[in-house]
Amino acid sequence: MVIKKKFLLTLSEKLSLDFWKLMCISMVASFYLNGNAEGKEQDEQIPINLADLSLEELMDIKVTSVAKKEQKLSQAAAAIHVITQEDIRRSGMNSIPELLRTVPGLQVAKFDSNTWAISARGFNFRFASKLLVLIDGRSIYTPVFSGINWDDHDLPLEDIERIEVIRGPGGTLWGANAVNGVINIITKHTEDTQGGLVSGGAGTEEKGFTTIRYGGKISEDAKYRVYGKYFNRDESVTRTGGSGNDDWHATRGGFRVDWKASEKNSLMFTGDYFEGESNFRVRNQVKSLTAPFAASFNTTAEVDGAHFLTKWKRQLSANSDLALQVYYNRERRRSRFIPQLLEDTFDIDFQHHFKLNDRNKIFWGLGQRFVYDSLEGNLGFSFSPKYRLNHRSSLFVQDEITIVPDQVRLTLGSKFEENSYTGFEIQPSARILWTPNENHSIWAAVSRAVRTPSRTEDTGRINVTASAGPVLLTKFGSNDYGSEELLALELGYRGQLRKDFYFDIATFAHVYENLLTQERQSPFVETTPAPAHTVVPFVVDNLGSGEIFGVELFANWKPINWWTLKGGLTFLAVDFHLNAASTDTALIQSEDNDPNVQWQLHSHMDLPHQLELDTALYYVDELENLNVPDYTRLDIRLGWHPTDEVELSLVGQNLTDPEHPEFGNSILSTGTATQVERSVYGKVTWKFGEK
Repeated sequence: MVIKKKFLLTLSEKLSLDFWKLMCISMVASFYLNGNAEGKEQDEQIPINLADLSLEELMDIKVTSVAKKEQKLSQAAAAIHVITQEDIRRSGMNSIPELLRTVPGLQVAKFDSNTWAISARGFNFRFASKLLVLIDGRSIYTPVFSGINWDDHDLPLEDIERIEVIRGPGGTLWGANAVNGVINIITKHTEDTQGGLVSGGAGTEEKGFTTIRYGGKISEDAKYRVYGKYFNRDESVTRTGGSGNDDWHATRGGFRVDWKASEKNSLMFTGDYFEGESNFRVRNQVKSLTAPFAASFNTTAEVDGAHFLTKWKRQLSANSDLALQVYYNRERRRSRFIPQLLEDTFDIDFQHHFKLNDRNKIFWGLGQRFVYDSLEGNLGFSFSPKYRLNHRSSLFVQDEITIVPDQVRLTLGSKFEENSYTGFEIQPSARILWTPNENHSIWAAVSRAVRTPSRTEDTGRINVTASAGPVLLTKFGSNDYGSEELLALELGYRGQLRKDFYFDIATFAHVYENLLTQERQSPFVETTPAPAHTVVPFVVDNLGSGEIFGVELFANWKPINWWTLKGGLTFLAVDFHLNAASTDTALIQSEDNDPNVQWQLHSHMDLPHQLELDTALYYVDELENLNVPDYTRLDIRLGWHPTDEVELSLVGQNLTDPEHPEFGNSILSTGTATQVERSVYGKVTWKFGEK
C-alpha cells in the first residue's frame, strides 16, 4: 500500500526515532520482569557427526530460519531443507551457488563462470528478485538491483555449520523480498573449529584453490578463528565454442570470536574482507550517439568489500531471552560497464522471546536498516540522483499458540515495515502444524509477502539500444512503481514412514499481483548529451499478475548402514497475465525461465579401507524461451581418509557431456551466457591440533 508523501515522511521520522525508544523500553522491561527469575542452565551444545545420525535423529536436527528460534526440523511448519556439514563435505561442490544445486525445489543455473541465476518457485533470473539470502542473520540481498551478487560471498565451505533453505514466503519474520524463499547460511561456532585446517587443490576448471584456518582460545570462555581463502577458476566456452572470457579469481580473509561473558550473556564478533577480479563480455552496450552507436567488449569487474557483525544474546529466564544484532557492510564494483558502484549498509536488529502462559509463546522484534548507494554511471546505465540514502524500519510480532499439547500448534504473526520506496507494508501469515505422533507431521500455511522496488526500478535509466537518427530505446525506473505482492497457500507432510525411510512433500499455490512490466510511452526529444536525439521510453509499471503451482518431493532412504540414497522431484506450472492496458512482452516470455520438471538423486557409500563413493545425478527440463535444451548432469566424488586428520578426494563434474548451457541471454543480461564444461579436480584437506 502506498502512503501519501507527507504522511510517509512523518511516519518515517517517527519510526526511525521511536525504534530506539521501543528498544530501550523493551530491554528495561525484560530485565525487570525476567532478570531475577530463576533460570535453568541451557543444554550444552555437543558437536555431532551428522554422518552417524539415524533418520530419527536427522528429523530432530535444530533449525532456526522458520521461527527465528531453535526448533526441531520435524516441528517446522514450512517447506524447509537443511544442507548439513556432512552434505557439504561429500557434495564435491566448491562454492555456495553450486552447493545449492543439491536442494530439491531450487532453480540453480550457471550463467557464466562467475555468475548464477538462483531462485525458488519460479522467477529465475540473473538478479532473482524474490529470494532472500542471509549469512548468520546478515542479509546479502542487494536493493540496488534486487538480487544477490554471488561472486561476493564465496565463504570457506569448511566453516559452514549448515544451510537452511525455506521454499516459500518468509516475509513475516524476515521482511520484504523474502517472497519465494529464504536461504540462511549459518557458520560454525568457534568451539567447533579449534586447531588448524589446510585445504587445497586444482583441476581442469578449478585452476587452483586453498583455504587456511586456525582456531584457538583467548580464555576458557572466549574462542576465536581466523581464515584466508584464495581461488582461481578457468574461463568457460560460448555456444559456438569460443572463449567466454569469464575467468575469475578472488581472495578473502576473516575472523570470528565467540565469548560467553557470563552464564546468561554471550557475544559473537565476526568480520571479513574480500577482493577479486571477474572477467565478462558486455553485449552491445550503448557507447555513443553517433555511429557506431554500441559496442560489445571484454571487461574486468574489480570487486572488493568488507563487513563486521556483532551479536549479543541474553538468557533472561528459562522461558525468556533477547538478542541484539548490529552489522555494517560495504561493497564496491568497478568496470568499463559501470565505472563505479558503491553500496554501504548499516543494520540493527532486536528480538525478544518469552512464554506468556502455558499456551502462548510470544516472539517480537524491531529492525532499522540504512542503505547508501553511489553510482558513477555512463551513457549506457545511470541513476538520478547518483547518490541516495534509503531506509527501512520494521516491527514483527508472532504468537505460537498450543491448541492441543504435543499435537496441534497454530502460529500467527505479521511484519510491519516502512521503507523509502513504497511506504507502509504489512506481511501477515498463519501456520498450523499437526503432529499425530513423533514420526509424522502435517502443516499448512497462508501468507502474504511483498517484493519492494530496487534502486534501478525507482530511479535507474538503461539505454538499451541506439540507432541512426539518433534514436535511443531506453528503460526507465519510476517512483510510481509499487511492490509486487504474493498470496501463498501451502500444504505439506513430512514423516518417517519406516525406520530406514524419510519422506517430505510440499504443495503450493502462489498468486501474484502487481508484477513488474515495462510499458512503452510516447517518444520525446533530448538535447543533452549532444547531439539532439529521440528517446523511445519504456517505463516500469505493475500491470502483470500470475499464478505458480507446484509440488516438491524429497526422500531419504538408508537401505543398509553404509549406503544412503537421497532424491528430490519438483513440478512447476507457471501462468502469467497482463492487464489489458499493458504493452509488455517480457513477462509472458519469462514463464520459460524455470524448468517445469527437475529431479536429482544422490548416493553416498562408505566403503572399506576408509573410502567414500558419492554420486549425484541431476535432470533439468528445457527452458524453451531461452533456447536451453534439457540436460542430465552426473557428478562423482571418491574420497579417502588415510588418517583421521587427512582427507583426499577426486571429483568429476558434468560427466555426461563435454559442455551444456544452463541459462540464456535476456534483454537485461549485461554479459553473455556461456556453457558449463566437464571438469575434474583433486583436493587435499589436513586438520591438525584439534582440541
